[in-house]
Amino acid sequence: MLAFSRTKWVGVEKPAPDTYLAHGVLEDNIYGLELDVTVKTPEYKITSAAGKMRRFTTPECPRAVPVLQEAIGVCLTEANLISLVNRRIGREGCRHFANLLLECCDAILRCAFFERWAEAKKQGIDPGDYAKERLPLVPALKNTCLALKME
Repeated sequence: MLAFSRTKWVGVEKPAPDTYLAHGVLEDNIYGLELDVTVKTPEYKITSAAGKMRRFTTPECPRAVPVLQEAIGVCLTEANLISLVNRRIGREGCRHFANLLLECCDAILRCAFFERWAEAKKQGIDPGDYAKERLPLVPALKNTCLALKME
């Protein structure tokens, strides 16, 4: 029996009021990658991207690490973010880095959306009202799930 397992893990922190830092890890039976992405708000632009390949298949793979610099300046709220990242990072460098970068971007946007959730919950604010208030600040999340399906 063939066995394959892939794990992706993304952690997000906020080292400054206008900065998010995501650390992503992709581990499977073949590849081991790490990625650090810094994003400035309110523009949601990537200001730095650094990666490390710990396990890879060919001697060409590590050449994808410098390609991550192509992500600098990319705005997380761009309508074509997925195709842009897949083209710039995936096609020119490594599709696994591109996938992990997109996971980091999604995690940052969701953290930005929910950063005031605990406070709003304590104040008794309705979850629907919270979503209506926060969604204009993170418009890229609109219609990404049932809870954020706003007319």
